[in-house]
Amino acid sequence: MDIFPEETCIKVEDDEPIPSTSTHDFNPVQRIRGKKQRREELSFKPYILRMKKIVSPDMKLSSIALEDLDNLISNVYEIYCSELQLLSSHTKKKTLTAKDVESATKLCIPGNMKNKAMDFGRRCVYLQA
Repeated sequence: MDIFPEETCIKVEDDEPIPSTSTHDFNPVQRIRGKKQRREELSFKPYILRMKKIVSPDMKLSSIALEDLDNLISNVYEIYCSELQLLSSHTKKKTLTAKDVESATKLCIPGNMKNKAMDFGRRCVYLQA
């Protein structure tokens, strides 16, 4: 006596793959390739315009000058980030202190600008604390 009669049995052809319900077959790399997200560029233009308005509201700034200032600030920011990353890897701590930022300033900015930037940074840190 057969348990399953002929009518209820399903014949699967060898050519067709059987769909799997397992989550282990999912390849996340293929999904990411389909969706490429565009990374937004870091722009300091709104902050430059805001500071210009505070410092000298009568002064005009061309779009080329604004682009140059944005590129300059972006480059300094990248230099700071790389220097701070090196300092944090040397100290093996995830938290940056005011002393770390001061050391990065000494390494990144030359001459008299270095001293003025450090004084300004110290004032900002002590006013916040």
